[in-house]
Amino acid sequence: MRQMLKELEEKPKEITEKSRLDLNGLSRKEKRKIQKEQLNETTEGMTPFEKYKYLLYFYKERIILTIVILVCLFFLTTTIYRNSRPITISYAVINCKNQMEFNADAIDNYAKAIDKYKGHQIKSDTNIILKEDEYSQSYEANPNSQKYIIFMTMATSNYYDVLFTNDEGAKYCASQDIFYPLDKYLDADTYSLVKDHIITYTDMKGNPVEAAVDISDTEFAKSLNTGYDDIYIGFPGDEKRNHEAVRDLILYIYK
Repeated sequence: MRQMLKELEEKPKEITEKSRLDLNGLSRKEKRKIQKEQLNETTEGMTPFEKYKYLLYFYKERIILTIVILVCLFFLTTTIYRNSRPITISYAVINCKNQMEFNADAIDNYAKAIDKYKGHQIKSDTNIILKEDEYSQSYEANPNSQKYIIFMTMATSNYYDVLFTNDEGAKYCASQDIFYPLDKYLDADTYSLVKDHIITYTDMKGNPVEAAVDISDTEFAKSLNTGYDDIYIGFPGDEKRNHEAVRDLILYIYK
């Protein structure tokens, strides 16, 4: 590569000097024919290496432009492919005390176990702090307010399938109607698996609601390393994909 760059900078020795023909008004075919004849005349008598240097120098703009276009196309197609893959799970960990030590491998192992790892994508966020006392009054004055606003937007637009949280975060999510009521959200078979682990909180209207599932005693929850012992899951997404992801996760945890 360095050798090529050096050769691009060095103008090769020309054997002959020839004035350029006026190609205006000619067809593309005629122009190509004349340019080919000029090239053959110019490089006549050159060694193969001299021809290589000549072509490399005089076509360097086209070569560089082609390389740039190919690189851009590569990154563009790679990005499109990555973002178009089906989502295995989109989750957030609320009030995670060990953000740098959170065991994302546990989620990867889950995806592999249900055969939705290769060719799929996992979306995650562990940088969300929700404390009822802070946001119940004036969250604009809180340094976490921007993250909070972004989180609320994503949580109410079916972005997340599952929210992992402690009691404090679950209580707040329930009070803001972020979690869907489990008795209405889950199908009968899935509900029967978690009914003994359901936690009830108060919703925005002050009514009791089955908002979260306590998975604290499961091996899966213990492997996450969230930094707290009480680990609950709630479900803020209501699209078909969200429901499928929730069902997959519950079946994995409890079967």
